[in-house]
Amino acid sequence: MPYFYDLNRLTTTNGTPNTETVHLWGVTATNQETTGIYGFYCAARFNTAGGGTIRMKECTATIATGGTTQTAKPKNRRGSAAAQSVWKDDTTAITAGGTTNVRVSAGFAQTGGMGGYIPIVPTAALQMMPNGTNPVDVEFATAAATASVPVDITVDIGEGI
Repeated sequence: MPYFYDLNRLTTTNGTPNTETVHLWGVTATNQETTGIYGFYCAARFNTAGGGTIRMKECTATIATGGTTQTAKPKNRRGSAAAQSVWKDDTTAITAGGTTNVRVSAGFAQTGGMGGYIPIVPTAALQMMPNGTNPVDVEFATAAATASVPVDITVDIGEGI
C-alpha cells in the first residue's frame, strides 16, 4: 500500500548571490520500498526584489554527505507506517554528491512568491529505487539573486508506488 509524507525546511539561500546550496537530500533505505518525489515547493520571505531557483537533482555517483536527519511526516496520521526513506537537511553542513544532474528547476520571487513542481500524473514522479541505487540520492538546492534570502522548502514524497 502506498504512503505519502512531507518534509519541510526553513532556511536561507547561500550568503553569496547566485551561488547554489543544497538544503535537503534523501536516499532510499536498504531493502525497502521505492520513493517518488510527488512535488516540491519553495517560498521566499525577503524585502529585496529578485529571483531565485530551486532545483531537484539526482546523483548518479557518490551520495551527499552531512546534514541533520529529518523525519518525513505522514500525510495520513492514522495508519501510515513510518517513512522508509532517509532524509537530511542543512541544519548542519551538507556536501553535495558527485555527478548530479538537474531533473527539474522551479523559480520563486524573493519578495514572497512561491514556485514549485508537481508531476502531471503520478507516474511522472522521479522514482528512487530501493537500496540507494538509480539514483543514489536526490538533492534539493537553491540559488538566489541576493545573498541569504529566507526560504521555506517543502517536499512531498510517496513510498511503495
